[in-house]
Amino acid sequence: MSSEMKRLLIIDGMNTFIRNYVMSPQLDINGKPIGGLTGFMRSLQKEIRRAKPDRVVVAWEGPGGSQKRREKNKNYKVGRKAPKLNREYEFESPEEERENKYAQLVRLTEYLDRLPVIQMSLENVEADDIIAWLCSCNEYADWQKLIISSDRDFIQLCDDKTVLIRPGKNEEVLNKNRVLEQYDIHPRNFAWARAIVGDKSDNLDGVKGLGLKTVAKRFSFLSENKDYGLEDIMSHAKNNKNKIKAYQNVVENEEIIASNYEIMQLYTSTISQQGVQKLKYAIRNDGVTLNRSEIRTMLLKDGIGTLNIDELMLMLNSHKK
Repeated sequence: MSSEMKRLLIIDGMNTFIRNYVMSPQLDINGKPIGGLTGFMRSLQKEIRRAKPDRVVVAWEGPGGSQKRREKNKNYKVGRKAPKLNREYEFESPEEERENKYAQLVRLTEYLDRLPVIQMSLENVEADDIIAWLCSCNEYADWQKLIISSDRDFIQLCDDKTVLIRPGKNEEVLNKNRVLEQYDIHPRNFAWARAIVGDKSDNLDGVKGLGLKTVAKRFSFLSENKDYGLEDIMSHAKNNKNKIKAYQNVVENEEIIASNYEIMQLYTSTISQQGVQKLKYAIRNDGVTLNRSEIRTMLLKDGIGTLNIDELMLMLNSHKK
């Protein structure tokens, strides 16, 4: 990969915020949790220091973002359990916790508005779809794309110019070759593999008894650098259903696999032409400049004395174009 290739850092906004909100026990001067905000800013600082990007985009889910997928499957993202928070602070009620989380999120977007960062969201569009569009749009066709998210959905986007970084205790850095080595499934067919397996985090049932390793073994052609479809998968399963039970299970769950794929796949954009024009406008009009004094005033007002913003601002100022 050319060292002269420009680099786009794409951050899955809510994924990064929630991860920090859950893990960081930091409190502000009033004793209220502030870890989602400060943790996000530290994560941003870490990724910019590591990637040295030419541009940074934070993608957010728009209002009603899950609606289109929920119309296809009413169980999509229903019944998600709230993660256990890593802090001693106890909220008086679920309402107080929701208010605190929302206040942190709103304040975070205000900080990002004052940094040379592009924030993107569209009504009835999930962040996943915006990120997928960024990876395929003409505006960044010749750029390297680095996606920051723990979400496995983005594995399908890995190619010669797109890398997925899945933060966490056991951080994964996945490019096309690493995906093949680790999963024995090509990224361009990864959505089919996940459609067979399902996704518990999104409340999508898969074929019982099949994990990614079994799928890679039983449908080895998914490792090829070639696009396969439902017909290929079902034909292979039907030809072998009398030999191995896994194939019979796949045949019996064709509708579930097809439905899962339609929800999970990010290869084909579902963003309207009007939505695309809004995203292109955001790219063309990236005129946000660094406002050091205003950000420092905000930090003082919020009582976040432990967050050193200087290095983050310096790096953003250096790499914003």
